[in-house]
Amino acid sequence: MADIVSPQGNRGTGIGRRGVLKGAGALGLAALGAPLLAACGSSSGDQTAGGKTKVRIVSWMGFEPGRKDAWKAVCDAFNAQSKTIEVSMVGWPFTQYSNNVLTQTQSGALQGDLITAPPDLAARLLSLNQFLPVTEAVNAARVTPDAKLHAFMQKDGQLYGVSTVTVGFGMLYNEQIFKENNLQPATSPEEWVEQGKRLTKRPDKFGIIQANTLAEEGSFWFNLQNTINAYDGVWAQGKTPMVTSEPVIKTLELFKSLYDSSIPKGLNDAQMMSLMGDGRAAMGMVVSATVNVLKTGSPKIYGVLRSAASPWSTKKATSRVHPIGIYKGTKNKDAATEFLTWLLEPKNMALLTMKSLDAIPPYPELNDVPEFASYLKDLPWLSGYQDVTPVTPMDLMGDFINANDEFGHILLTNFQESLTKGTSIPDSMAKAQTQLEDLAKRLK
Repeated sequence: MADIVSPQGNRGTGIGRRGVLKGAGALGLAALGAPLLAACGSSSGDQTAGGKTKVRIVSWMGFEPGRKDAWKAVCDAFNAQSKTIEVSMVGWPFTQYSNNVLTQTQSGALQGDLITAPPDLAARLLSLNQFLPVTEAVNAARVTPDAKLHAFMQKDGQLYGVSTVTVGFGMLYNEQIFKENNLQPATSPEEWVEQGKRLTKRPDKFGIIQANTLAEEGSFWFNLQNTINAYDGVWAQGKTPMVTSEPVIKTLELFKSLYDSSIPKGLNDAQMMSLMGDGRAAMGMVVSATVNVLKTGSPKIYGVLRSAASPWSTKKATSRVHPIGIYKGTKNKDAATEFLTWLLEPKNMALLTMKSLDAIPPYPELNDVPEFASYLKDLPWLSGYQDVTPVTPMDLMGDFINANDEFGHILLTNFQESLTKGTSIPDSMAKAQTQLEDLAKRLK
């Protein structure tokens, strides 16, 4: 495994889309159950010096380039108009986030009032009864959250979370590199492989970027999980793992072809962002939120970023809803509900969405905000992300959505033997299938 790149311009600081904070302050924070970290504002005590009730949003977004500024703008806007409540963000970088939230909620130690969560964590927290209904806030804000997007946050006729950001996968590419090589975005997996080979000039330039290090296992699995859409497959049906099925085997063979020919081996999130930001990577199947990270960290590249639909006939791509919900253990339910109501009002959600460089509205009322409609017309990189056929992680993972990280760990540990040790993919997946069936027995 030769690459494990140290890209030019990878300064060792900053965050990838799903990445760990690389600065000195982050490295000591990875322990499970670590105290909540203040991302903006103070996290001590229940009231400010001025007597305002403190409401804390537990999130990783206060650590993500671009998005942290968006949330700060929203917190500041709310705090400026509220005489009784002060809202702030607390949490951890993404790679530590899910484990810490699960550990602290189940032990009753989470010092927060609202929780933002990626879809797999949100589904798990709901199954563990860690959310309160948000119906009161939704009704007061007079919005109608998209039923399909939010289906996984409904239980017993109640809604338990509303999306603050919905991102989908698409082919993000450097238009300048494509023009220089007389290329148009691929429309089949085979063409994608060939384009990746053509645009790769190791060790300096790479056709395709995709995280693939077990040191950042969550990012590896996050991206690979979407690739099953190339062959219209699923990773699991109900409690039955499907990793020996033909679509999964073909998916992993596709990834190995890209890994052997075009993707830097041992690539992590921060290196992905540096390669793309320095113009040394041509394309990647990444979520739309990557654009915000690149615009913040590498503004010069922003003007040449474009997107295309998934390079396969169905155009299927995973769409990920990241809801915010009221934590069941909050001591400030009324104040948390008041903030959530304010946030869900279309003009305020539009502010968050635009500042975050997002594009998929959580409810149709957002389209009635004139500024949001104008904003969508001015995003040259957006069209490909709009041209996909969305599926959800729940569609792909069956009942294993509540054990998504464990599923990914088992699959990647075995797949690594095929990537680096010469084990055939059918053999490594036969081993993974057995281990996943054992995991299925422990699912609730």
